[in-house]
Formats: sequence, C-alpha cells, structure tokens
Amino acid sequence: MSGAISSGGLISGLDTNTLISQLMSLERQPINRLQDRLSALEAQKTALRSFRTQLNTLRNLAQDFRLMDTLKQYQASSSEEDVVTISSTGSAASTGAYKVEVLQLASATVATSSSFISSPINSSATLSSSGIATDIEAGTFSINGVQFSIDPDTTSLDGVMAQINSSAAGVTATYDNTTGKVTFTNNTVGSTQVINFGASSDTSNFLETLNVIGATQTSNVDGTTQVTSTNNIGSAAIDSALGSSGFVSGSVTSGTFYINGVAITVDASTDTLSDVIERVNASDAGVTMSYDTSSDSIRVVSNTFGSRTIGLTSGTSNFLDVMNLTGTTQSVGADAQLKINDGAVLTRSTNEISDAITGVTLSLDSIGTSTVKVSSDDQAIVDSVKEFLEAINTAVSDITELTATDGTLERDSTLQMIQSFLRSTVLSEVSGVSSDYSSLLSIGISTGDSFDSSVISPFELDEEEFLEALSTNRSAVEQLFSNSSDTGIANQIEDYLTSIAGIGGVLEERTKTNGLIDTAITRYNDQIERMEERLEMRETRLRTQFTNMEKMLATYQSQSSSLAALTAAL
Repeated sequence: MSGAISSGGLISGLDTNTLISQLMSLERQPINRLQDRLSALEAQKTALRSFRTQLNTLRNLAQDFRLMDTLKQYQASSSEEDVVTISSTGSAASTGAYKVEVLQLASATVATSSSFISSPINSSATLSSSGIATDIEAGTFSINGVQFSIDPDTTSLDGVMAQINSSAAGVTATYDNTTGKVTFTNNTVGSTQVINFGASSDTSNFLETLNVIGATQTSNVDGTTQVTSTNNIGSAAIDSALGSSGFVSGSVTSGTFYINGVAITVDASTDTLSDVIERVNASDAGVTMSYDTSSDSIRVVSNTFGSRTIGLTSGTSNFLDVMNLTGTTQSVGADAQLKINDGAVLTRSTNEISDAITGVTLSLDSIGTSTVKVSSDDQAIVDSVKEFLEAINTAVSDITELTATDGTLERDSTLQMIQSFLRSTVLSEVSGVSSDYSSLLSIGISTGDSFDSSVISPFELDEEEFLEALSTNRSAVEQLFSNSSDTGIANQIEDYLTSIAGIGGVLEERTKTNGLIDTAITRYNDQIERMEERLEMRETRLRTQFTNMEKMLATYQSQSSSLAALTAAL
C-alpha cells in the first residue's frame, strides 16, 4: 500500500512485503469474482442491445407484410420511353396494358424584359470605361483580311469605327445608341460579298464582344451585305448598387414590388441586381429570376407548369418598370394533356402524372403514343419473402449461439422463449382463413427435406411452389401473412416483437440506461468499493503489525546482546 510503514523484515529476515502482497491477493478473490461478473454484465448489455436492434429490423419486415408493401409489388414498362417513362410504381397498381397518348407537354410561363435594360455604352469614352458588357483584350482583330490594333485603355468605340471606316476593309461600322448594337455594311452598292470577321492571327476579342461573329448576314435594299450585333453590347452592372447602376429606363427607387402577390423589398442605395434576384428566388413567389448577359434582359420563369401567367405588379418601387417587365408579353405555359386507352382528354399542370393509372406515375417526355404494361413483380415478392425468412433464421441462429454453454447470455430464458415463438409461429396454421392454404407450409415454406437433430434447421422457400400458390390464389397467400383479423404470421410476429423489443419491452427494460442490467452493475460497483475500503484497512493493519513485530525483535536483540556482554564480563 502506498505510504504504509514497512520494516521490510530487516530484523526477522522475513520478506514481509511479499507476504502481505500474497495475503491481500487471497483476500481480493471475492472482488475479482465481482469484477468478472461486471464484465459479463457489460457484455450481456452490449449483446442484448445489438440483438434488440436485429429483432426490430425483423419486426419492420413483418410490418411491411401488414401494410401489404411486400406482397403488392409491381413493375411497369413503356414501349416508347422517349414518350413516356415510368418513374415509380405504387403498392396498389392496376395491372394490365394501357395505351397512353401524350397530346401536349406541360411547360412553364416565362416573362422576359421587353427590351434590353442597360443604358447604351458611351461610344466616345475609352472602351475600358464605356460600359461595354465584356472586357476587351488589347491586341489585333481582322475584317476582310485587314488587320487592326486596339488598346481598350486608350481607344474608344468611335475611334475604332473611324479606323475601320477609313481602311481598305471595304465596310462601314456604325453604332446605334438606341438599340445598343453595332452594324457593319459593305461600302459598294450592290455588293453581296460576305463580310469576313476574324483571322487565325487575331489576338483581341473585340469582334466577339460586338456580337457579330457568326451573326446572320442580310442584304439591304441597295444590295449591300449587312451584319448587326445579335445583342446589346452593353450590360447591367449587376453587382453595383441599383441606385448607381445605369439602366436605360432610369434609376431604381427604393420600396416594394410584387410577384404573384408576394412583396419584394428593394433598397436602391445598398441592394444590387444580384441581391434582388437572390431575394426573389428565395421568396414564396414561386418563380426563378435571372439576368441574361447576352440579351441584357431579366428572365422570370414560373416554378410550376401550366397556363397561368406570372403576376408582376409595381408598388412603391419601380424595379419592374426599370427592368422592362411591367406589361411585357409573357410566354404563357401549357398544361399537359393526355389520353388513356382513347378516353377523355386529361389535363394536368405537371408532366409527372400519378392519377391516370392507379399506382403508377407517368413521366411525360414528348408528344406521341406508348403502351404501358403494369404487372405484379413476383420475383421482387419472392426476394422479400426470402429476406423475411432469412431474418428469422438469423435471429434463431444467434439465439442458439448466445444462450449456449459459455455463451454471452448462457441459458437466457427470455431469448429461448423468443426463439421458440418464432419457430412455432412460422410452422403454425393460420386461423380464420378459408382456402386450401392454411399455413406457410402449404405455400412452399419449410425447414427443408434433411433432418439433423443436433441443429435447428433453417426455414427455406420453394420458389416454384410459392409462385404457383401466388398464381392460383394470391389473396389467400396474402392472408396467410396478414389479414384483417391480425392472425397472419407477420401480424403475430410484429405484435410479439413489439412487446418484446419495442419501447417498454422486456429487452429495453434490461438494456436501457438505469435499467435492470445497469442496476445490477451499480450494485456490484458499490460492493466492490466497500470491499476495497475494507482491504485497504486490512493491509494497513498487517503492515502495522509486521512493523511492530520488527521493533519488538530489535528490542529483544538489543537486550540479548547486553546480557551476552554482561555474562562475558562476569
């Protein structure tokens, strides 16, 4: 013991530390046995918790039969998947073949700015500060084989067009301050020669920025060829405060505007166009707003399909007016239209149709006709039944291992009772059913043909016999697993396992925090603590006794030496 007085047997010659250690080791045997019991309880708690989870999984599989999710599995196919695809099949589908004729797809309503929203660029300012949409790279560009040099920090659009117009390129470039576009025209009347833009040696993106490369070239009245920018070459400063951004319809004012009746607030002094777009998309307005740089316009798309317009109403803020959205002509969406088996036209505001064929969701992809076939997915049912039996087999096998001699839960009566219930229930007859099928044995579920008395035979499924039973009387097979009287095999197993492994069940009472096992663990820990205290006191007494013995022996030794000396003197 740390801090104890010990003479170490200097006088007696005894190894007192070893003697005390051996004595204390003998007296610790009861504590060691309690600690072994504690370890066993912890192992039991862990094993029972794991097994309870396993039983709850089995209970859920049994519940699937009660809900008929297991025995009512269907598969569907479409003969023309580019027209109709099957996105899901429910648990109560109507089997058969259906002619599906898609007459019209559902689409969303779109509202777009009636014209570009940005102010025209300043054609006399340097290109880098003119407000042009795309940053222009310094370098060279070519028109009709004539090469030009450009520096956006020193050259304006007017200056560049002047160079082009006075060159040998044979074209005239003009900028329309109203449309924000640049036009190139052949100088020679009647010249239908194509205007060639760009060369492999070009190093500047100037022509791409003007949106003329790849643009359609047309003929004027005088026969000359003409090309105009496909889009406004200016753009909105979407990350600048709305009050300072240049818009062709004026400045945005602070306040509120409405989309589909939902109020959107704008602070023109701090909000940017990006901020407002994000605010709209995060609101309950039911639309998605975006800014299209190429067309310099705002696009608002309804989040739902159908022939309903988007409500765009100005309030105390003129945001919608400045964005040229007020009064704009909307591209109104359409409802989906289809026929089933040449019946009446069905109109839906979505391309995901779940109420046309019972239990089947149709995804409409294009206009046309397809044959949809719906049938029972018997293989999926077989797989589910096998999964159920495998879960039972695993539970039975694990109980055998856990309760065996030297098992973690040796001879545990609760687990043995669960094992007995599972096996007897699967093999029992189901009451209250009137058919040739009165038990799972009659539809192909058994313990197999072989017999070994030393082991518990697992349950097996004869797929051929089971499928024959399904084909002969599907309803009777379903009632063996689950029925309205709750006498089905799955009914019984679900109810039993709920009482055993569910909340408040026997297993939870044993394994929960401060449950039966925790109570026993606490009791053993208290015993060990008291016994440790007694052992500590016992060791202290032993060391004191051995020390006193050494002192007495020292005294006797001294007296003996004195007597020997006196005797010698006499």
